[in-house]
Amino acid sequence: MVPIMASDRELFDLWYAKPLELLEKMPNGQGGFVVLAIACFLYERYAKSLLKSQGKKANSENMKAQLARDFSVDEESANTFWDVIRDGILHQGMPIQKANNVNLPPWGFNASYPALLLDEINGQPFLKVEPFKFMHRVLELWEGNFDLLQANESFPWAAITRVPQ
Repeated sequence: MVPIMASDRELFDLWYAKPLELLEKMPNGQGGFVVLAIACFLYERYAKSLLKSQGKKANSENMKAQLARDFSVDEESANTFWDVIRDGILHQGMPIQKANNVNLPPWGFNASYPALLLDEINGQPFLKVEPFKFMHRVLELWEGNFDLLQANESFPWAAITRVPQ
């Protein structure tokens, strides 16, 4: 197999950034779930690589703390987002509402919401999420950090190759 020369950035744009742009252009936010799922796994790759590059464990606790820092939210918001949105969408295609017989805060998507925030509605916790703002923040975090794409030994960054016929 012969590799086709493309930079990590070019591949990131080809596989992720450009398709995400197209999903964002869908009417009425219809691409929101797919955008959020892709942004969640791209964020996880980023955070794991960043933590490891800093000599830290990329465990759940550290990942959630990194999410709080990267999105300028409190740790409760980051923990709830991780448990409800990240775990739900990446494991079952929908935010989780009950884990270990415990109800989790309801959630909603709205263009007026911040990227993520655990807020209160009628005195009850409610997770506010704006998928496209979340996606844009994740893409912003990758800017200037594309070297981290190669930092994951378990899931090495792929290349495009020609297979001889």
